Amino acid sequence: MPMVCLQGGNELTPDCRSMDTLLLDRSAAGPVVVVPLASKPGSDYERTSAHAVSYFRGLGAEVVAAPDARKTPEDALAAVASAGLIVMTGGSPRTLRDALDATGVGAAVRARSAVGVPVMGSSAGAMVACAATLLPQWRGNPNTGPGLGLVPGYVVVPHFDGGRRAWVSAARSVAEHGVLGIPECSGVLVDLDASGSVERLTALGVAASTLITSTERMELVAGVGFEPT
Repeated sequence: MPMVCLQGGNELTPDCRSMDTLLLDRSAAGPVVVVPLASKPGSDYERTSAHAVSYFRGLGAEVVAAPDARKTPEDALAAVASAGLIVMTGGSPRTLRDALDATGVGAAVRARSAVGVPVMGSSAGAMVACAATLLPQWRGNPNTGPGLGLVPGYVVVPHFDGGRRAWVSAARSVAEHGVLGIPECSGVLVDLDASGSVERLTALGVAASTLITSTERMELVAGVGFEPT
């Protein structure tokens, strides 16, 4: 069944190893394919790619970084089509969302997820993985807009420390089921059923995540699953 791991940021660091090892254990046949489209083209993209490849090799995984789809979309699509685990790293949610849409990589990620290939997104990657995403601005509260659509009903606030009221308020305005406040080096594993509906949420990592609804805040303790009603 489809599975998405939403991480709160500071990805690809030692405190994330337990989460990512779990994902590798549940990955499909094929390499880890890193998609750093939240990074700017050029040196930023290349640095993120190199770091991600080194990190996953350190976990014993076969890993490749997809070529920048804004330059060579066919090569990027071929890489995603081979993936056993897809990783969307952090950066700018708007840059990521727009690049996924413009290059066709977003559709390719959805297609791989639908056949059971796990997807991990951190920070911007986690935000955009959902059906609705926050789109931060230079000034003022974040805007909202459509995301990739892998996780319906929830909106992610990354780097969550219990505050971020303006972000939580904006997220609540478009979250059908709730807002997931996810700290750095922590995550929420989302198990989906065959129809793409959320079946189970399981917190992972070094700190509890928080599910915020219109009526309550619920702490999601690491290792303990929660089944939405």
